[in-house]
Amino acid sequence: MDGVLYEGRNNKINYLLIVQKLVILIKKKIIKVAGPSNTATTPNSKRNLELDLDFLERRQDASTAGKTSNSDSQENAQSQIEISPESVDRVKVILLGASAVGKSSIVQQFVWNDFSDEYIPTDRKYTYYPSVITNNRLYEIKISDLPVIPYFPVNSFYEWTDYRFYGLRNASAYILVFDLSNLETFQYIKTLREQISESRNISNVPILIVGNKQDLILPEEGGATGGKLAITSGNDERRREIVNTVKKIWKCGYVECSAKYNWKVVAVFKELINMIDSMESREQSPMLDNIQEALDRNKCNII
Repeated sequence: MDGVLYEGRNNKINYLLIVQKLVILIKKKIIKVAGPSNTATTPNSKRNLELDLDFLERRQDASTAGKTSNSDSQENAQSQIEISPESVDRVKVILLGASAVGKSSIVQQFVWNDFSDEYIPTDRKYTYYPSVITNNRLYEIKISDLPVIPYFPVNSFYEWTDYRFYGLRNASAYILVFDLSNLETFQYIKTLREQISESRNISNVPILIVGNKQDLILPEEGGATGGKLAITSGNDERRREIVNTVKKIWKCGYVECSAKYNWKVVAVFKELINMIDSMESREQSPMLDNIQEALDRNKCNII
């Protein structure tokens, strides 16, 4: 064997043992990072992350409910999934929203389990490449976090006139984010969704609406806590109107989360994957939709 460790070089033997232990520990982690670790830490350099969404969601729900378990039981709870090449799905996701709504915080919390209170405006496109496992399938996701765009490009010509627009029109899915503590930011994504629907066929393109900063919403009897202002019941009616618009009129998915406290962040991306799977199933079985429509037309009313 080339490069054997000769007897007497205890320092190399100890180094090898440490490396072996590190490899074992990394394999036991839920998030596995593959790639060079000697490069600068940037959104584009942290790549090839693999997350088991089903396990993460179960663990997050247990944490929210105050449940605790030891690390051994957590490791046993994680599903062991054998992935074949034909079961890998590739999804291109675009995050859009008004300024300071927390788009970057959501994706960084999801990919890195990291949050910063310091607000740094997104000045260019950042791309993340996590691989997620859910519903016993592996999805390779390309998440693009863009600066605020003034409008959605109506055609390919406008798409290539500004670096912020690159790749917008051929995305597999969109996540439109607004701030629950500033409901005026919903108007921005409302306009954006209208522009998307006018520039491309969205009948088979999932659009997920996400209300961030759920931690700033208090129950009706609540008030300001910790010296910070929070939403009270005064905006409840407006919030219900938004939910009704998204779910019943737009027919879009809707999730409220808190990037700061990692509430429902995993649920955001799991819901998006479920929407994609649902649309794929519908495309593969159009005959079932036709049969269902025929049954609906021929239903009998019992008086």
